Amino acid sequence: MQDVDLRVQLPYFLIRLAALVVITVVLAVVGVNLLLSVLIGFAVAGLLTWPLGRMQRRAAQRAAAARGAAGPPPPGAGKGKGGSA
Repeated sequence: MQDVDLRVQLPYFLIRLAALVVITVVLAVVGVNLLLSVLIGFAVAGLLTWPLGRMQRRAAQRAAAARGAAGPPPPGAGKGKGGSA
């Protein structure tokens, strides 16, 4: 399994989530049943943001490859004494 950096994927995820929320709210305001508007929102947002999902996957793969090229972190990296790490 490939180790991915979720921080790299966060902007793409938030954009896709925003698309789902906007579509769902618009359908609910128009008068569509809430459950049906959520289901339709998932389908439409998934189709509309399909290219964005591919970019998200590629960005995560590039970040993992760059981190792999830099080598593994030394033992104890990121662990500090008394500080916020």
